[in-house]
Amino acid sequence: MNTTSCVVVVGYNGNRVHDIHKLRDLCKKLYNARLILLVEKIQPGDDQVADHVCSTSLAAQDVAASLELVAGCLNADSWKLIGVLPFSDRGVLLGAALATHYGLPGITPGEARAGLDKQIFRRLEAAAGTSPEDYRPVFSTRIESLPELRQRVVELGGRAFIKPACEGASRGCRVIHHPSECDEAWQALKPYREGGIVLEELIQNAREYSWDYVAGSTWVTEKTTTEGAYRAEIQQVVPAPLPADVQVRLAAAGRHMSGLVSLDNGAYHNEIFLRSDGRTSAVETNMRPGGMHIWDLARLAFIDFDPWERWVRWAVEGKTEHLDPVARGYCGIRLLRAPAGGLLRGAPDIELLARELNIELVEAVYAKRVGDSVTALVQDNTSFIGHIVLFCEDYEQLSDNLLRLAEAIESRVEVTCLAAPARAVG
Repeated sequence: MNTTSCVVVVGYNGNRVHDIHKLRDLCKKLYNARLILLVEKIQPGDDQVADHVCSTSLAAQDVAASLELVAGCLNADSWKLIGVLPFSDRGVLLGAALATHYGLPGITPGEARAGLDKQIFRRLEAAAGTSPEDYRPVFSTRIESLPELRQRVVELGGRAFIKPACEGASRGCRVIHHPSECDEAWQALKPYREGGIVLEELIQNAREYSWDYVAGSTWVTEKTTTEGAYRAEIQQVVPAPLPADVQVRLAAAGRHMSGLVSLDNGAYHNEIFLRSDGRTSAVETNMRPGGMHIWDLARLAFIDFDPWERWVRWAVEGKTEHLDPVARGYCGIRLLRAPAGGLLRGAPDIELLARELNIELVEAVYAKRVGDSVTALVQDNTSFIGHIVLFCEDYEQLSDNLLRLAEAIESRVEVTCLAAPARAVG
């Protein structure tokens, strides 16, 4: 019986379906292999970017059953599995189980849990025998009830940061500025309580970065988050413009975080605080490629460097090569906000606007269409209406261009505000 080689991609976060297409092309080009996509719920467009799509649970308690199901399907259709790419936070567990079962490059299911559950990571961090000199752990605790939340927030001085233990894409992340906000915050986190809720000290006046890793290569990405009650990432720049000593400190923190969970994973997106006193602290570790097109930014910012190809080669051949990518400039992405909540009525031609402002555009995408519901309150990464990508040899020029173009677009976005339903008087 003839067998066909295949690579399995396990899950994807949010709107990252178009990245699957890149992986499919690479699997075909490098190994003449098909790409099979495993998702919890098949979405429109999945079958356009993958050769085959399979639906199965990615929940922790279902890993054994899902492994049996996938193995059965591969066997029945004479597929030869040659690589596993865990592409979402929830997909890391099943990805690890598949890689272990088939003896392919990857991590163990035990290591995968630490990458998915932020509380497990904090326990490993607290138990570490050594850490970089400038590294400082963040106080973190699991919360089981509203009274416990109120008590802990008071103990932390009335301010704290609360988030789901097992989610990504900034879902459910919010700042508590005063104990009086606990009731609303606890209610808002209801959809995530089953997976666990984590409360942490609120880090203020800190810059945020990520240590991004693929198959032996690393770089540091600068990230900007929104202000207000919620914290969502709005801008990324690759590589982060840093003095050499700060670069060393952030890289040491990123390596320390990865070493706490696994030495064998092919991709990391470790988020790090740089505190005002120069010390570093872990935000969280993610054992998959960074979101917000960070790998695409890296491909444009560095000379002869393709993170996607390196990841696929790692998954199939276990190929890890210590290579420091060399920058040819800076590449940045900025997400676009709606000016008000309601229905999207119109949006400007971004290419035309960029030409008028004399800004060279790499990419512009609207994630929302006319008639779609939009919100001015950014709660997570799905609240934005689109994005722009720019490249510049000069960092200051890039930063200025990103802001100018984003403001020009957002000021011309038209939204029909929906009137509140009239109240009966009586």
